[in-house]
Amino acid sequence: MNSVLRELVELGGGLVTLGAALQVLPSWTLESVCRKGELVRVLPEVFVAAHLVGGRPGAPALSRLDPVLGHRAALAWAGGCGALSHVSALGA
Repeated sequence: MNSVLRELVELGGGLVTLGAALQVLPSWTLESVCRKGELVRVLPEVFVAAHLVGGRPGAPALSRLDPVLGHRAALAWAGGCGALSHVSALGA
């Protein structure tokens, strides 16, 4: 993985958004890393380090994440225009 992208993912606790990546890298870099299987798109414009995506092949990638990381991914996708509620908010 590109060192700049790796640092973004590490700073994001395993998560990076398309917007953050495109601020410092060309789009082909992110596409290449996803093709190699190093990042997994879990939501539109939200990517997670592949080693953090658990088992259950065939299940949606978001459901294969640790709940806390899944919540962070959902909030990143909402782009500051959303919030956790109910049981999700209690767990966070």
